[in-house]
Parts: sequence; C-alpha cells; structure tokens
Amino acid sequence: MNSGVMRTGARSVVLRARTRFHNALDELSLNRHALIGSALARIILGGLGFYLYARDYMQRAYLWGPDGSWPWQNFTAPDGQQGFSLYSVSRSNAWFEIVFHLGMVFAFLFMVGWKTRAMNVLHYVFLWSLHQRNPVLLDGGDNVTVIVLVFFIFVDSGARFSLDARHRKAKRASDSNLFRFRIGSLLHNAGILAVILQICTVYLVSGMYKVQGRKWQNGTALYYILRANEFGWPGVNRFIYESATLVVAITYATVFFQLAFTFLLLNRKWRLFAVAGGILMHLGIAVHMAGLVNFSLTVVAVELVIMGDAHYLRLAGAIRRLKGHPRTAEPGTTSADKPAAPNPGEQVPPSAAPDPVLISS
Repeated sequence: MNSGVMRTGARSVVLRARTRFHNALDELSLNRHALIGSALARIILGGLGFYLYARDYMQRAYLWGPDGSWPWQNFTAPDGQQGFSLYSVSRSNAWFEIVFHLGMVFAFLFMVGWKTRAMNVLHYVFLWSLHQRNPVLLDGGDNVTVIVLVFFIFVDSGARFSLDARHRKAKRASDSNLFRFRIGSLLHNAGILAVILQICTVYLVSGMYKVQGRKWQNGTALYYILRANEFGWPGVNRFIYESATLVVAITYATVFFQLAFTFLLLNRKWRLFAVAGGILMHLGIAVHMAGLVNFSLTVVAVELVIMGDAHYLRLAGAIRRLKGHPRTAEPGTTSADKPAAPNPGEQVPPSAAPDPVLISS
C-alpha cells in the first residue's frame, strides 16, 4: 500500500512538473518580451554606429583609410591581433569609399528598422570591419556593441518604432505560421536573456576588478579618473574632485552598485532602481568623461532591454497624466472595448493562438 501511495505521489509530482514546463513553454513561445526596450536599444545602437561614420566623415581617409594614421602593415600583419575586416580586401581608395559608405547606410537602415534582421547582420559585419581597421580610436563601447549585435540577430527589435512595424500592421498570417511564430518567440526571448546576462557580466566583472584596486579600496579612484586629460571636462570636473567627501562617496557607491546590480535584477521591486541607477551612472560618465560618450550610451541602450513593456506603458501613461491628457485605451483594444486583432510584434495571448499574426523571424 505504501508503494502504491509513493507511485501515486511520484506521478503527481511529475504531472505538476510537466504542467509547469508546458505553461512556461507556452508563455515564452506565445509572448515576445521587452519589445519596446529592444526597439529603443536598436535605435540607440544604430544611431551610435551612424554617428561614428558621420563624426569622422570629413577625416575618414586619415582615420580609417588605407593610407591613414594606422599603418596598413599593422592592419594586415599576419601575426597581428586584428580579425577579419572588409577593409583588408583591397588597399584601393575606391574600395575603402564603397565599404565605408555602405556601412554608413546599413547603420542608418538598422536604426530606422528597415528589414531589421538583415540590416542587423550587415551593420554588425561592417561595423566590426571598421573597428578592426583602427583599434586605437575605440573606447570600449565597441566590445559591448559587437557582442550585443550578435544577440540582436535573434531579437525582434523591429517590432516597435520601425519601418518594419508599420509594414506589418497590414499583414496577417494563417494558422500554418503558428509554429514559425513560436520558434521566433523562443529565439527572441533567448536573445533578450543573453543581452541581460551580458550587461550583468559587464557590471560584475567591472566591480570585481575595482575591488582589487588599491585606489578603489581607499576611495580615491574617482579623483584620478576625473583628472585624466584624455577624457576629462576642464572646468567642470573640478567641482567634484575638489570635494573629498564626494570623491569617496561616489567611488564606494560605484563599486557597491556594480557588484549588487545583478542581484538587484532578481528582485522585481528593485529592478527599476537598478536600471535607473545604471542609466544615471553612465549618463554621468558621458557628461564628466566626454571621451567615453559612445561607451556610456551603448551601456544605456543595453540596459533599456531589461525593463518589460509594462514598465514603459506605465511610464508613458504617467507622462500623459502629467501633461493633462486624458487616459487612452490600453493597447490591443478598440474604442468599443473589444479585443482587437493582435498587431505584428505584439504579445499573442494563448486565446489568440489559433489566429496568430505573422512576425517575420
């Protein structure tokens, strides 16, 4: 009798585990999370790539060209540290101009979200090639960018605020595309998770390295950082580094925050604080260390992916109320308060599964 009870209990445990697994699989395959955050990140990352091309456009031959400041023999040396680059295919100026301008176009198209996945791949290849051409011009944001762009290949970053999203509004799918939608959703959510893990790794590793530094231990690191001529803002940074209290407080707060960031994300109540703190910290870096603007904004873009769509919708509602605008209907409902057909890129509830909307995967 005891063995029968044990078998019944084991079957019950297995059944509950199987039910939870199927529910989780349905939730992840029928809903694409962080669509707004990934769209905002796409716009910033694409915009930073376009800015890199536009910023150096008039000096492109000197900075990136075959006869530029970084010698060609260093760039193409067999024993060098550079990886594959389209710029190494030919030393002709004509080839350089073609590759440079194509990279600029692909960065812009990725930013506005036209054929987003294809532009994501092309932007990654051309941006990586540019980074390899002259590594001395980079500030660290390039490492985060190229890693995140790989993950973004699987993310449906064109579902919001893009030309693709406007095109999808008139495009509905048949039941036969439900499997494709589910696979695309699983890949999207896996890509979002990979991006979040990447930013957590950046914070944790950075915090661990700081803990080992003597200047970070005695609270003086910020003083020397703000005095760096390569990145500092003369006449502004001195208002901070001349205050010993501010220097020590911000130095220790930076270390504690970076070490705690990953653990704060595990608690839903502290998640907004963690993201807001990270954004403010890197905006401060962008202001007080003008040479690291690209790095700072890259990290800010990645952090925007952490927040769910519900957070952004509540924030938009709060802004509308502050402006005195009347409350509008929730997305996905008509003026008659009846459920509307789901738009491409939106989360598809299980009840809508028999009639899914095609999201290009």
